[in-house]
Amino acid sequence: MPTEYHPGTAVEVQDAVASSGFRNKIANAKRYQRGNNVTIEQVCEMAYVGDHDRLEELLATGDEKNLFNGDLNLHVPSLTCLHLAAKAGQTECVELLLRAGADPHMKERMSYGDDPEDGNTAREVADELGFDDIVDILKEAEKTIPFGWYVPEGPTNNEKMYGGWEHKSKPEKGWYSGRPGVAQRNGFDPCKYGAAAPRAPKIFEDMPDDAIGDVAAKPKVAGVSAGPPALPVGLLFPGQGSQYVKMMSGVKDIPKVKEMLKIAQEVMGMDILELCLRGPEPQLEDTKFCQPAMFIAGLAGVEKLRQEKPEAVDRSKSLAGMEVGEYTALCVAGVFTFEEGLKLVKLRGEVMQEVFTTGPKGGVLSCAGIEKGKLTELCRQAAEKEGDGAVCVIANELFPKGYSCAGTEAAINFLKDLADKNGALQAKVMNTGGGLHTSMMTPAQVKLAAALDAALPNMKSPRTNVYMNVTATPVGPNTHPREIVELLKNGIVNPVLWEASVRAMIKDGTTEFYECGPMKQIKAMMKRIDPKVWGSTTNIDV
Repeated sequence: MPTEYHPGTAVEVQDAVASSGFRNKIANAKRYQRGNNVTIEQVCEMAYVGDHDRLEELLATGDEKNLFNGDLNLHVPSLTCLHLAAKAGQTECVELLLRAGADPHMKERMSYGDDPEDGNTAREVADELGFDDIVDILKEAEKTIPFGWYVPEGPTNNEKMYGGWEHKSKPEKGWYSGRPGVAQRNGFDPCKYGAAAPRAPKIFEDMPDDAIGDVAAKPKVAGVSAGPPALPVGLLFPGQGSQYVKMMSGVKDIPKVKEMLKIAQEVMGMDILELCLRGPEPQLEDTKFCQPAMFIAGLAGVEKLRQEKPEAVDRSKSLAGMEVGEYTALCVAGVFTFEEGLKLVKLRGEVMQEVFTTGPKGGVLSCAGIEKGKLTELCRQAAEKEGDGAVCVIANELFPKGYSCAGTEAAINFLKDLADKNGALQAKVMNTGGGLHTSMMTPAQVKLAAALDAALPNMKSPRTNVYMNVTATPVGPNTHPREIVELLKNGIVNPVLWEASVRAMIKDGTTEFYECGPMKQIKAMMKRIDPKVWGSTTNIDV
């Protein structure tokens, strides 16, 4: 019998006599009464947050107004309530859902074009996140509950599904395309609970439909354990400029680091460890080699910290990385694997190096002691003095009155003179590639964007908050990887907001920091950002 909806509402109800595949196995004479307002949304929410009492009322003890009369095995939009309970480690809720007839054989609903068999069962979700007690319960349920007993009306988990949330500017089109599913009709927002299919991020609001593309309706989520809470710990990762010959000598024999170095040799087609240990220094400083080396060094620092304080890594509250260190942070957060991240960083370094060698000659000025507003005006004057085609902007906001500026060579040299005349404590032209984080990197942005788009289908939402360079705000378990990709694309041509990122982490409750990687530049900047927090910042040198 077809599903019925109350006029004027988005509430799903089913007839008492409906012969759908699902029947609640918990006896209650009041169960099949029409017109009740309990939705699959409420069941999913209670299962995920672990409100066992309310879930029991919805499934077992409630009256005609408080019993869920619908199909417990519906995808919302790509996970069932059993998946959500398993994902959050809610053991009692998993047991209750199984008593009510939730099917442990159900898989995640896969997006169009993906193999339906690739979807995880609730047991596989729990296994991935280390909830062993739930894994054991679901293993037993899979043995005792017949496979294939559940035959819902309409699409099943064995079909390729479209689903989707609305594109805010054109809701009739749908964000992902395709028909709306039951989750959309019921108004359930699973991204609120770390599930799949978030709302379209702001970056898509003004994009034409054909530019949005066929984004998967189910982002893969690295997952946040519902076990011990996060510690007020932040991991920080340095970028290009912190490298030095002999780095990695203290960590190269850590087993996990040795595995990474083996993969790196295949990806890079060279012995990157040899370059780190013995140089030559000019080659290590080349962007195309330096960025992969720093990516690896940051992760090696994480493995060293893991040996000393595993909880600081596994339960960290926040992550951030400067410039290429941002990719290290995202890798630690589970957005991509080491190999996937290294391939992106390798390409990033290569396309940036190409701009340095084939585009207009650029420069970088390290400047301290001038307020941002004044320095911005000096950049404008320097660019105006050079003339057509000049670029001169703040590229890194590092600490109070501490910046690096980048642009075309003549404008940067003019800026040095202007900064000296206007009371700068330091105005030093750096021996590094110019045009970093400016419009000069647009050719590199185009090539990096293509690689990021190609890598997107394998990316996951981060397991914890990662504070992004271009916004100084976090992306987290509720963030679709597409939004992260767009931020990375923008980051290569926009300033790094490092001071603001660190202040945001502190404001959000992070009190203890570890700088994972070579040198101590981030800790030195922390002293100027927040002297109190500087005292609880530790360098994990590699």
